[in-house]
Amino acid sequence: MQKLKNSLRISFLMLFVILSQSIQAQTRQEKKKAEVKRMIESKEYVFLAESATPLSGSVIRLTSIYFLKINKDSLDSHLPYFGVAFRAPMGTTESPLSFTSTDFDYSIKESKKAGFQVKIRINNPSDPDLMMLSITSSGFATLTVNSMHRQPISFYGELVSPDFLEKK
Repeated sequence: MQKLKNSLRISFLMLFVILSQSIQAQTRQEKKKAEVKRMIESKEYVFLAESATPLSGSVIRLTSIYFLKINKDSLDSHLPYFGVAFRAPMGTTESPLSFTSTDFDYSIKESKKAGFQVKIRINNPSDPDLMMLSITSSGFATLTVNSMHRQPISFYGELVSPDFLEKK
């Protein structure tokens, strides 16, 4: 009888520990989603690219710091480009995805799978002209860059706060 009581106590204790860990994990997920939503809506975040996938190739792991920094009034892109250009300026060695723009449209759409879709249309006539961010509620994202004169390219990475780049 004593063994049965002890095993029931241990079982209840284990059940309590499992349930409390599950609740803590849910609250962490909810906090992360709220933080991601706040960053997206305030237009104050950095997309930190970890890998690139060109249209005609396989995944390329990025070993340097490449990013897309979104501010309320500016867009700062420092991303590499791998792919085919249909028309490119002569004599340039800089990536076409390294630029700063203050003329862009920014729209947010909450997706059905608890994530976000951010559409950035760059209004000046240079490349690229459309950037689409598909962001999960945990902050991981895929950035697709469309251009009028180059093949599309996608990047995988995560959202971080703007002060992340200042620390590096």
